[in-house]
Amino acid sequence: MIINTNFRLSGLASGLDTEQMVKDLMAVERIPLTRLEQQKQLTLWRQEAYREITNTLRAFREKFFDITKRSTYLLSDNTFKVFKAISTGKEYVTASGTSMAEVGSHTVKVLQLATADKAVSNAPASKAITGEVAEFNLAGESILVSLDGVTKEIELADYDNLADLIGDPDNGLQKLLNDAFGEGKIIVGVSDGKLQLTTAGGASKLQLFYGTKGTEGLESLGISNGASNRISTNATLIALKDQLAQTLVFDGNGNVSFTINNKTFTFSENDTLSSIMAAINNSAEANVLIRYDEVTDTFTLTAKQTGAGDNIRISETDGNFLSAIGITGVTSEGVDAIVEIDNVTITRSSNTFVVNGIEYTLRKVHDADSDGETITLEQDVDSVVNVIKTFVEEYNKLVDMINTKLSEEYDREYLPLTKEQREAMTDREIELWEKRAKTGLLRNDPILQKILSDMRMALIEPIEGVGISLASIGITSKSYHDKGKLYIDEDKLRQAIINRPDDVMNLFKKQSESVPHYTRTLTAEERSVRYKQQGLFQRLSDIIEDNISTLRDNNGRKGILLEKAGIQGDVTEFNSSLEREINTYDKKINELTRKLYIKEENYYKQFAELEKYMSRMNAQMDWLYSQLSGMK
Repeated sequence: MIINTNFRLSGLASGLDTEQMVKDLMAVERIPLTRLEQQKQLTLWRQEAYREITNTLRAFREKFFDITKRSTYLLSDNTFKVFKAISTGKEYVTASGTSMAEVGSHTVKVLQLATADKAVSNAPASKAITGEVAEFNLAGESILVSLDGVTKEIELADYDNLADLIGDPDNGLQKLLNDAFGEGKIIVGVSDGKLQLTTAGGASKLQLFYGTKGTEGLESLGISNGASNRISTNATLIALKDQLAQTLVFDGNGNVSFTINNKTFTFSENDTLSSIMAAINNSAEANVLIRYDEVTDTFTLTAKQTGAGDNIRISETDGNFLSAIGITGVTSEGVDAIVEIDNVTITRSSNTFVVNGIEYTLRKVHDADSDGETITLEQDVDSVVNVIKTFVEEYNKLVDMINTKLSEEYDREYLPLTKEQREAMTDREIELWEKRAKTGLLRNDPILQKILSDMRMALIEPIEGVGISLASIGITSKSYHDKGKLYIDEDKLRQAIINRPDDVMNLFKKQSESVPHYTRTLTAEERSVRYKQQGLFQRLSDIIEDNISTLRDNNGRKGILLEKAGIQGDVTEFNSSLEREINTYDKKINELTRKLYIKEENYYKQFAELEKYMSRMNAQMDWLYSQLSGMK
């Protein structure tokens, strides 16, 4: 881009408006530049329109042909063979039908549920609250006691000894705590000559803090502020070392190491208990879950794999982490599920399993004298109809969009606005003008016409080995004027799904046996064979891929639309047919701008010379006038 920064004072001698005259002359000279800029803008808008089509096709493909979108994926047997499973006793057993199921009824009696191996702490994991009493004259002092989230302040008194401190019938600690929280919840006793507080009677977490009257009360009892009878999972291992009932031991480097089901874990003394538990739970190799129960103060290690078998195997390598939390071995062995289906006894390691295409989930054991439950499978015609209706609705929207682009009238009078035109218009006027200017840019476009034509033919042409068509199951186009839109005769479609479910499924999603997978490197012969053998949805998926694929074919070309207009996030964003056209316009615009700059400079030079001549002529006229005046 060339920018003229010259500062001129012109027309001073001649009185001519040189600036305006040059501007008027250059306005004519700039007409070819304006046309180039408008052509570039039209190309940019055309590129934008193509990319809109590409993104619409991409969204259509991802909705119906992307296996990760399970709820709308159309290329699965489960989409077309859907069953409703009705159980006479959902609290005992539920079921669902896969694509391999058949309509019918089955009797089910649950004899035993599958359970998992478990390893539970052999004792409470946390130490009780203990303290070596240093002072018995405690009158006027207090402590805060929190029991399962309820906190109360206890006013202490003077005592003679430890027994008096605990059991004084009027002001003993046991009496004070009973009055505050009720009897049998907090037990005050002696252990190795020290004061000890534990919980019972359904109470769990006990915690002691400084009272509002100072720190001396709790300190005199020999108990630290915040002391609790339950460990915190947020604490580090080094902090838990002396809080666990069994002292935690580290190796020489301050680490602990252990193995669960051949998975070795190593943690440092600075790791928190919660992070250690998360690492164990997230390990696919260990395949177990570890939980801490604050109520029972125990750890439980449970195998994720249910059923009989050696599903929990543990060993300590360095330190004693597992034994310190009370896990020393399996405390209850897992068992298999046992169930009678149609009077045949079946054993499975899981409570959820598939038999003859039916997925059963066992939930509760039947009584010995029970006859069990009946599972009835019925064809879910509504689900299949709704899937097809959803597809047809979205397909018609896609066809409408492309047909609109193809049929829009292009008005040549609405060209892209110049800078001067935009400055003279309001934002709303600019918006309406550009909307009109963008209309019809893809009118009769051959790429879009081929996409529509390919999709129509894909839905019409017969499929090898399939004896039905869209029309025979009630899906048709009404007239030529519909331009490929589809309409559904729902009654006819329902009857086809009921009477010929396998044929309906194959019509839509049959996969070629000869060429089962789409690739960009298929030969013309392979593509032809695949096309003839593929179901309708498979054909449409291939057509969309041909146009929007980011992979290259044998000729090194990507999808047709990408080669034409590119797409953001791909190399074609900066290397496509239209992008190269835009670059060509940029070069022409830059070259013409350079020439116009030179032209403008020449005009100013010519006018400068004109002013010089006019100045000389004016001087001569003045001289002649003065000579003539002197002769009078």
